[in-house]
Amino acid sequence: MSDARYLVELRIDYESEKYIGKEVIETGGLDGLELDAVGMKIESVMVDGRQANYVHDGKKLYITGKIENNVEVNFSNSVSSNLMGFYVARYNGGKVFTTHFEPNGARYFIPCVDKPAYKARYKLIVYVDADLEVISNMPQIGSERNGKVKMVEFMETPAMSSYLLYLGVGPFDFIADRFDGRELYVAAYSNRSRRGKLALEVAINAIGFYEHYFGIKFALPKMHLIAVPEFAMGAMENWGAITFRETALLADESSAELTKRSVAVTIAHELAHQWFGDLVTMKWWDDLWLNESFATFMSYKAIESMHPEWDHWNDFVLSETSPALLMDSISSTHPIHVDVKSEDDIEQIFDDISYGKGASVLRMLESYMGSERFMQGIRSYLKKYSFSNATMQDLWMSLEESSGLPISRIMKEWVTLPGHPVIYIEEDKQRLSQKRFLFKGSENGVWPVPLTYYHGDITESELLETEFGSIKRATKLNANGSGFYRVQYWDWNEPLLKSKNAFDRWNVVSDLYAMLISGNLELSKYLDLINGYYDDSGYLPVWEVSTQLTQILSIDPSAISSQFIEFHRRQLNQWRQRDSPTAKVLVGTLSRRLVLAYDLYGKSYAKYDFFATEPDLKSTVALAKAIYSGNPFDELHQIYTIAKNDEDRSRIIAGMVNIREREGLKEALKMLLSDKVKKQDIRAITASTTNYHNRDIIWSWLTENYGTLRKIYSGSGVLPRIISYIVPYIGLGREAEVMNFFKSNPTPEASMGISVGIELMEIYSGLSRRLRSSSASL
Repeated sequence: MSDARYLVELRIDYESEKYIGKEVIETGGLDGLELDAVGMKIESVMVDGRQANYVHDGKKLYITGKIENNVEVNFSNSVSSNLMGFYVARYNGGKVFTTHFEPNGARYFIPCVDKPAYKARYKLIVYVDADLEVISNMPQIGSERNGKVKMVEFMETPAMSSYLLYLGVGPFDFIADRFDGRELYVAAYSNRSRRGKLALEVAINAIGFYEHYFGIKFALPKMHLIAVPEFAMGAMENWGAITFRETALLADESSAELTKRSVAVTIAHELAHQWFGDLVTMKWWDDLWLNESFATFMSYKAIESMHPEWDHWNDFVLSETSPALLMDSISSTHPIHVDVKSEDDIEQIFDDISYGKGASVLRMLESYMGSERFMQGIRSYLKKYSFSNATMQDLWMSLEESSGLPISRIMKEWVTLPGHPVIYIEEDKQRLSQKRFLFKGSENGVWPVPLTYYHGDITESELLETEFGSIKRATKLNANGSGFYRVQYWDWNEPLLKSKNAFDRWNVVSDLYAMLISGNLELSKYLDLINGYYDDSGYLPVWEVSTQLTQILSIDPSAISSQFIEFHRRQLNQWRQRDSPTAKVLVGTLSRRLVLAYDLYGKSYAKYDFFATEPDLKSTVALAKAIYSGNPFDELHQIYTIAKNDEDRSRIIAGMVNIREREGLKEALKMLLSDKVKKQDIRAITASTTNYHNRDIIWSWLTENYGTLRKIYSGSGVLPRIISYIVPYIGLGREAEVMNFFKSNPTPEASMGISVGIELMEIYSGLSRRLRSSSASL
């Protein structure tokens, strides 16, 4: 069935939001066929031109008998209102129909074998209203108008997995450019595509970078980058027709610097998938990381090549490595290569482990192998498995052949074991031991650790493959912070003093904070050791310490409020003196966080005109108005009503969920589930983790609307993320109630997120008790 060809003809009624389809599957030599077909009505089935026996149970279509040449299925369906399958995405004054199939949504669209290993070719013919645009993976090769209806025929796709198929129907508008003789489009709605010039520039540069790095040309004759009005995820790598939520694709001179960077890295990530994921696809979802980790890792390489002034590997560490280390420090984590036992598991593994940990381990592996040998191994892997499927072991063998190193042996534990090691270095700075690092509890574990360390002025490296070992006298382990492991020092002062760059300083303070969370370091000692960071000049370590202090403030605001204010004031005074894009990003972040605790500062920003404020400070203004305005909900609601793009609306909603005035917050949360807010933006509730004054209201909102949230995000994997982000904070002080609620409301599609959320809640609860005890003695 992997060499099948689908001829799909669809007649779409835009007004009624229904469609009928006829599909011919060319595949011979089969004794029966089982197709995934969820929620649709099967009208008839023919096998080799004859009526066939079949059973459709609402999920599977079972066709019996010998199949010599082809199967024809006639079916009908409605366009979905959820954000999965073939669904309607509404906006003010209009709608588009669009698809999102990862991981298993193609079965809601057409009958198909909806598994990644079953690659097939797809040819689409679509009948729609004549005034609508139609986009698919391949270029149009024919269009014929007949009255008010037109027929659009598309070129046949190469062999690809079903989850990469795309169809978009609606009043799209476009801007275009060319790369290497091929068309590149940004498609949007309501004339929004004019904000896509940055996206075109990034895409052309990223494709050029990947073609050079991979040694393989982009495989399709065109590329669409499509802004979708409603989209559960950030973006999706449909081959030749990538979809994005508006804020992940469209940015211009009115956008914040942070938004521009986010747009650039998201586009680069999805374009990397055109090779890693689309051209070469994992055989099954247990190797999802082969797609996501590589796309993540490669996207930062691409952005670094076109914008070296961004120092984008700083953002890699902050956005990918740090969140992955956090999640990987609890017993509820999972291996990079995860055993997917049910379809409910698939949507939940699109998380910080499959993306961030996998990418961080690849960074460590490249550092161990050398960048040139790593690149040659990747080129060999992609060429060997183009238009096919591959496994983890296939990749290791390609990297072994290019390097002559025992990659399979080294990487086995890193991808098949949950967690990561902590390296203990003794007082003599030579003797080492390792075990699994956990915030709570203790567990033995041994990984082959590619150690790097400073021995005087020399950077040394060796492989630690046993529980105990020894090295030359080291002043600091994990040079450049490239290793995915923790270090616990006998004496923390020397690594702080001997750090050679911003990555080292980030790495030391990150390990320090992990020891505080796990109870291996007292608050007073932590605060004493981070004193040197108050005047640090590095973007990376400053952002890291700011994040740590903000988390402590969110867990227990009484513990460190004076230190929090002092750190942020001093750093803001320093970074405001700099005139660079990076300074704009950091000033915006530090300002927004300072508003949380410094009344005088927040009250001044609450008076700002939101729309007249420079883009990087708009989130600060929205948060200040939420906390310090006299009537915060009404003021923010008025601003939200007249905002003209999703970037501004997202900032305002993130402010709204931090309203401290209780009735105003209730109004904001009510609005979050109204038709005034896009379904995709309900996840802004995750910004409420800093609203420590009103945890009870946010918890009540979650429990009262739990069924609605399950329905909205069914099949998307968003709900487990929401739960894992907010429960650790809003559950503080009501731990038993939280556990009883989830016990009474089993949620298979979010079970991993619930486990993560509850475990982190218990860890933060223990930290809160220690913080109160420590702060009382300061």
